[in-house]
Amino acid sequence: MRSTFALLLTLLCAPLATYAQPTAKPATVRDHLWLFACPPGGDAEYLENAGYRGGSRMTPVEGAHWLDIPNLVFVTQDHTRPSLRWAEIKWKAKTTMDQWAISFESLNKVSWSAVGSSGSGGLKTLPDIVSIAKTYPHVTSVYLDDFVKDRHRRADKAFAGRPAMSEEELKSMRAQLAKVGRPMEVWTTLYAYDLDPQHPDYTHCEPPLVDSLKHFDVIVLWTWKSDDLKDLEKNLARLEAAKPKDTKIALGLYLWDYTGVDEQKKADPTYRFGKPTPLDLMELQCGLGLKWLKEGRVSDLVVLGNTHLDIGAPSAPWMRQWIKQHGAEKMGR
Repeated sequence: MRSTFALLLTLLCAPLATYAQPTAKPATVRDHLWLFACPPGGDAEYLENAGYRGGSRMTPVEGAHWLDIPNLVFVTQDHTRPSLRWAEIKWKAKTTMDQWAISFESLNKVSWSAVGSSGSGGLKTLPDIVSIAKTYPHVTSVYLDDFVKDRHRRADKAFAGRPAMSEEELKSMRAQLAKVGRPMEVWTTLYAYDLDPQHPDYTHCEPPLVDSLKHFDVIVLWTWKSDDLKDLEKNLARLEAAKPKDTKIALGLYLWDYTGVDEQKKADPTYRFGKPTPLDLMELQCGLGLKWLKEGRVSDLVVLGNTHLDIGAPSAPWMRQWIKQHGAEKMGR
């Protein structure tokens, strides 16, 4: 009798338990947005060259919240890289890396650079990143920026370079990341000009860059010169053909053209180069990015970056408004 009553009670409660289970919210465009960020002032020299004096003071987290972006790629340069964690852990209440990680806790996901701007960093940074990822679960991946390093012109005027990490180092990186105890993705930068051997900025990499692609979970396609955005569809197709089958593609969206020339400023003797990405090209790259994101051709959109948000560049409020308009849209996949 008692067992019959227990069975009846279980059957009666089962629908209630099923009904009470939370359902996952449909993914939105915003869920797939990332801010590519560096410590404040990291781009000061580039901004000065373009006549934007005084630099930027916006931090990575401030930039992410201003744009309403929930995910962050944190990249450093030689002059902004935090001290190694082991060197500070004995005397600081919280190491510099911990302090950055704590500031990121209001975000969903963080990709932390092991290779920073100009190919700096490398395998020596991995132990500290592994340690940080064990402590802070929102650190979900490592980022290898400017993966082709030591870029220079050869005697024939063509560019040459080499991977920032060797085959053995990339394998060692995977082995170290396994110590985190949960999946850790590896993201990397790939510039569109390196997909076209006929492009004047193409880098002859030795060993070939394509040999390293199998080590990456996500390749972020960046168009360094805004004039090349006209070839964005062609370059995405090139990357789709070159990448391993299971490797995802994310699309990088520059708010700033680092080498472009502002026609209105070039007569100024103090002006050198650089300008905000023109708004018609912002419309082009973001429109294609949104389309490809919903189609599944790209997995994420990565906006660069925090140091261009508080200097008066027109592309910054344009990007903010675009996210307000499209961020809540449901994904079609």
